[in-house]
Amino acid sequence: MRTEQDVERFLVEFGIPYQDLGGGLFVVTDDASGLHNLAIKVESPVVVFRLRVLDEPVEGTAGREALFENLLRLNGSGLLHSAFCLQNDGIYLTAALPLDNLDPNEFQAVIDDLGIAASQHVATLRG
Repeated sequence: MRTEQDVERFLVEFGIPYQDLGGGLFVVTDDASGLHNLAIKVESPVVVFRLRVLDEPVEGTAGREALFENLLRLNGSGLLHSAFCLQNDGIYLTAALPLDNLDPNEFQAVIDDLGIAASQHVATLRG
C-alpha cells in the first residue's frame, strides 16, 4: 500500500521541485516544465493533481463558448492522463491516480501530461 511518503519519494527521485505543505499536500513549481503551483494531494484512496490554468470567463463574455468548446476538444484529443474542468474559482487541469498501487512511471506520466498541456495548450487558450 502506497502512502504520501511514496508520493514525496517519487517527487525527489524525479527531481521535481516541490513544497510539502503537510497533510498530504505538495505544491510543485517547475519553470522548466511550465508547472506553476501544481497541487498534488494524497486523499486516500487516490492522489489528486490540480493545476489552475485560467480564470473562468464571466457569462456573456465574448469567446466564452469557443473557449469551452476548445477545452472539450482538448479533453478528447490533446490530453492523455488529465482533463480540463471548470470549478468554482477557475479552469483547472486535473488528474487522479489510485494510491494503493501507484506506479512511479504512471506518476511521472501524469506530471509530464500536465506540463505539456500547460506549456502547449494554455497559452493558446489564453490568446
